Amino acid sequence: MASEAVNNYITKRYERWLDYSLYHCGLAGISDEATDVLNEVICSLLQKKSRLLDKLLETKRNGYTELDFFVLKMIKLNASSPTSQYRSRYKPLPVDDNVDYSRLDIEDISDESEDRNAEILDKLHIVRETFESLNLGTTATRVFEYRFFHDGNFSEWEGPETLKQLYEIYNGVQELIRKKINGNSLF
Repeated sequence: MASEAVNNYITKRYERWLDYSLYHCGLAGISDEATDVLNEVICSLLQKKSRLLDKLLETKRNGYTELDFFVLKMIKLNASSPTSQYRSRYKPLPVDDNVDYSRLDIEDISDESEDRNAEILDKLHIVRETFESLNLGTTATRVFEYRFFHDGNFSEWEGPETLKQLYEIYNGVQELIRKKINGNSLF
């Protein structure tokens, strides 16, 4: 998070930076996007480390701060370079000026997107129920829960088992669960 001094400086300089953004966006043919370009620049600026922003603010050059020069350069690059962050993120669709969009017969496709998170949650519940129904030993239970449910790393395991033993136990339990879910005979 930026310091109070940086936030105040951005507020103070915003109008000047907007004029600069209007100029460069006008040269690039996107003059109606000048505010968006400036806001994108400020957003990416505020994601930088606070120490860097404070250092840029404190360093003076020709009556301005390094923060001014940094922001102006980012505005110029985002407005003019086709590979810049802003231009690549908000590419306009290629269109022909002679197209009358009101006369186009465009099919309305319903956007029934799948709820991927719900699907994953359902599968996780199936795995958990199957795992609990297996009546495994304590070591196998602890190993599988540590790796699968708690996303633990076996290199950080605090037991006497070797990595090879841990992976063998985990893969064995995983195979048992897979077979039981698919309806295959366990024995």
